[in-house]
Amino acid sequence: MYLVLKRLIPPVLFIALPSMSIAQQNIQLSRKYRKNEISRYRMTTNVVHNGKWQSTIVAICELRTVTDSANIPYEEVKWISKKVYTAKDSTDKSSQLDRTLPYRISLHPNGKLEIPPIRDAEMTGEITDFNTFFVAISPKLGIGSLQKRGDKFIKPDNVQGNFANGKDILKGEDCLAVTSTLLVIDKNKAVIQTDFQPPSVNCLNYYSKDMGLPVAGDTINNFQMVRAASGKVNLFYGKEYFLINSTVSTKDGKLQQASMTNALRLNLKLNCSPDYTDCQNTFPFSIYRTISLELLPMENREDVTLE
Repeated sequence: MYLVLKRLIPPVLFIALPSMSIAQQNIQLSRKYRKNEISRYRMTTNVVHNGKWQSTIVAICELRTVTDSANIPYEEVKWISKKVYTAKDSTDKSSQLDRTLPYRISLHPNGKLEIPPIRDAEMTGEITDFNTFFVAISPKLGIGSLQKRGDKFIKPDNVQGNFANGKDILKGEDCLAVTSTLLVIDKNKAVIQTDFQPPSVNCLNYYSKDMGLPVAGDTINNFQMVRAASGKVNLFYGKEYFLINSTVSTKDGKLQQASMTNALRLNLKLNCSPDYTDCQNTFPFSIYRTISLELLPMENREDVTLE
């Protein structure tokens, strides 16, 4: 469409108009929603434990633009497909997705990006990771202040997450310092890097005293989790970081694709009593995940911009 329009404009206009840099055009990267817009994203997650590949998970969700009672635009998320691949077999989990009810997220300045109640423990990763991709390009992480290549936004306070699902993850928290950097910007797209690192000042209340002892050198522990284990619990704690690269459209701020690298260097306390004592053993445990998110081709149903 751009090339067609360009041929229709008399050449003299291109000579008469002064050239403008992307920064001079003051492109805004904030999300502009369209009424009844429908999108689909495919998220692919590769999981490695202690250097050994565990699984690849491919999940697809559909988003539909709606508005709430205050006329704030949201996207209603419905998961429609999930397949899990391991060394032993592959499993289609799509029939179980009815347990996960549609929920809403918004990149509008007055919208919310909240984790919904998780009714299916097996969907914890998909829901929380998908949410994190959107948090990375949200107004709260300074996307509105990124104008030219190299611009940075450093969030003044730490981000504390809670990923407990009330089922297999009884408790789960992390604490991260966040920096967003505009790596690339042109007339079509912007590439934003969002860096989540252990903070210099802790914001966790450790479940037990020894969970505060640094696992990775002198870096403070910024991750802790309690998982159910047949009447007992397993404790995970240590260092977490992740890095997200996001490509968004400069036309409407829509997320086109993104990648996440998530690494955890932990200690695992095995088969502890419910009060986190009398653990059977403690040993190092590492988790390394790479996650890709891509917007799938799909026709928009209506092209009406929502304010």
